[in-house]
Amino acid sequence: MGGGAQERSKFSPQVVEAKRLRLGHVYEMFLIRIEKEYVMADKARFPQIPSTVWWGLRSLLQRSPNVTVDGRFLAVQLGVQEVAAKQYILELQSVGILSEDGKATAVAQKWRLDQTYSAAVEEILKSVYPEGLLAVAPPGEADRQKVVNWFMHEGFGQGAAGNKAATYMLIGSASPNEAPSRSATAKAEGKAAPSARPKATKPKSGPAVASLEAKAADRGPSKVASPISRTDGFPLNLNIQIHISADAGTEQIESIFSAMKRYLYDNQAP
Repeated sequence: MGGGAQERSKFSPQVVEAKRLRLGHVYEMFLIRIEKEYVMADKARFPQIPSTVWWGLRSLLQRSPNVTVDGRFLAVQLGVQEVAAKQYILELQSVGILSEDGKATAVAQKWRLDQTYSAAVEEILKSVYPEGLLAVAPPGEADRQKVVNWFMHEGFGQGAAGNKAATYMLIGSASPNEAPSRSATAKAEGKAAPSARPKATKPKSGPAVASLEAKAADRGPSKVASPISRTDGFPLNLNIQIHISADAGTEQIESIFSAMKRYLYDNQAP
């Protein structure tokens, strides 16, 4: 009798309810875990590929379209760590450039050619990114900050969002080996004329330099390097270094010293 009562107590409403609640809690925790893993997997689907890897692999496939790309091969070719190269391969597989066995896909065969590059990246963009992002930030003319904000709303931190946005801008460039579109100001700065500042040249040795040194010794201490007095009493020191080509003639050296005397020494203010 006692055993039967104990057995029946296992199925009492209170015990059943407690077990149901406990199982419900476990099930709830399981669902939360699955949801977190799904969110992380969803976030991971957005690639993060450095431009050096993007263009580097394209250059390799242009030379050897049927090569098998593994971690060691990519590490040696691009000069990166093998661990990093393996991660890059996973990213390249995620955008459809490489197959699981490291071969160039059909998209990659179009991607490596200038004539079909635009069509290839358009196919990649549509397969990797949602329509919402493509509409908010059209490839090739996207505002980088809008792209960053979009990824941040997807749950990425600012740094990760910036990296994802950089890859989006990279892939979205329709022309091969062309940087993502920039603002008009940045373009203007890029087209600005180079600085007119002369480049420093390495001093050369030779008979002309020896002759110059001898003449400088005969003249005594250079007056060019001495303080130049000014009417406001503010001292100004000029240190002038002149590099003369080894094939310069005596007349050229004389004219240099003459010009220095005429323009730098004789014209000093009283």
